[in-house]
Amino acid sequence: MHEKKLKELRQLVAAMNRSMQLGAAYLIRRLAPNGPIMREPHLSYVHKAVWGMYAAGVDHDVLWRVLDWVEETALQPNGDFFFPREAPEYRITQRVYRPLTFGKVAVWIGHPLFTNPQVVRRILQYQHEASGGVFHYIGEDPEHVEEPPTIGTLNTSFFGQLMLALNRKREAIKAGEWIRRFIDANEESMAHDGVMYTWMTLDNTLVTQIPRGAKITSLVNNSDPKQEFWQVGTCMAYLCRLYEAMRERWGYSAPEAQPVLDSALTLLDYEAMMPVETYRWPSKCKVGWGAGELLRVLTKYEAASIRQMETAYRIAAKVALFTFLDNQLPTGGWACMHYPLEDGIPELAFDYQPRNGRTTVPETPIPRSKTVFLPAEEITGEFLGEMKAIELGVQSYMKSLMK
Repeated sequence: MHEKKLKELRQLVAAMNRSMQLGAAYLIRRLAPNGPIMREPHLSYVHKAVWGMYAAGVDHDVLWRVLDWVEETALQPNGDFFFPREAPEYRITQRVYRPLTFGKVAVWIGHPLFTNPQVVRRILQYQHEASGGVFHYIGEDPEHVEEPPTIGTLNTSFFGQLMLALNRKREAIKAGEWIRRFIDANEESMAHDGVMYTWMTLDNTLVTQIPRGAKITSLVNNSDPKQEFWQVGTCMAYLCRLYEAMRERWGYSAPEAQPVLDSALTLLDYEAMMPVETYRWPSKCKVGWGAGELLRVLTKYEAASIRQMETAYRIAAKVALFTFLDNQLPTGGWACMHYPLEDGIPELAFDYQPRNGRTTVPETPIPRSKTVFLPAEEITGEFLGEMKAIELGVQSYMKSLMK
């Protein structure tokens, strides 16, 4: 029985390895002067590309060169990173998100970007002191923080990942506490209605009154095939990393750290209710990250039942097969994405699965579209980073089965 399962796992790992090699080669070809990475004054070509190249084993000298370029061209006097001519959906809405992504890579490879005290002080300002959640934008003046009325999972979880890289225990724990409160607040509606609301106010109250047209940016359900599925995955991935840090770095016992893992398992149970067609949509990508991290942690610490480990594997495998491998283009990369910001818009009909090696997805931004254009370099970098987490999770699962 185990031998048949091990064969399946080995085949998946081999397929992902090949996919990551092709993806890394694509990103390398997209470096300046041949492509937009380090050529275009836009961080969206860079922030996830460095994550993906790191995950795929690209020489760190290449990553250093990209991060040097970021420091020289995008670091602003207030400690933020952006280019003034970027559109607001990047320069404002993703203000802290993008440096959180490339920041962790800088720390991992020893690049000095996040040893800059001004940069670290500015990043820390984005965490809401009372709740531990993290804002997406706080204005331009470090002396006057402008707090938005709501907080979401994306910046909070990515902030936590950077804090773990920096070994900043206090901030990492606070981010984890926010995510656990978020999951607790959603637990009943996830279990009974299949719904996760995705914003909380500063006093930790879920936003459940959804304006017309805003369902796609305000909640996730377990039926619609095209949604912000990443909400589940990014929380799961961070909680697993936090649990590991608590156990291995900060002296927490297994019972003391267990509530963090329990929250991740709550998300696993919710994701297990998702229909298979949801795995065709690119926004499922972070679910693979979360399921891969969970599988690795569960097997490493022998902290789950066989059913839970197999559920985590099945979810991670579906993302690997349907979201990643099936959608990879002959170039080695993945298609750009027109990320929807409103319900019912025409761009929701786009099919990201290639036919005869091509998709019908427009390769450039659509004028007056109610979407955010995410370039192929960004999508490719993210998919590689998340596929690596699946690979490590599956390898850990294989070791547990061979004992």
